[in-house]
Amino acid sequence: MLVVREDIIKLRDDGLTLREISERYGVSAERVRQILNGKSNKKVRSSIIDPPLSTGEVARLLNIHCNTVRRWSQIGLLKTYRVGPRGDRRFKRTDVQKLLEKSI
Repeated sequence: MLVVREDIIKLRDDGLTLREISERYGVSAERVRQILNGKSNKKVRSSIIDPPLSTGEVARLLNIHCNTVRRWSQIGLLKTYRVGPRGDRRFKRTDVQKLLEKSI
């Protein structure tokens, strides 16, 4: 169900509590409070920023094995970014393109 801020404001003005509104829309009372305060949960994503690539994605792009991508990152041939608590490897598309330009 789509939660519309104007509908929530009207229900609040009619005397409903945050809990009653949240039960009606199937969201948490905290989310209703955020909507009333004008906070959005939509993450703005720029079309300029590319999402980071995983080892497998880079391997598919370059048509090589995943272990080759890992080895290249270990020796510094390909810039690696470690993310998350496990330290997963992620790569920027621009770094992969630079590697390809070097090899030509």
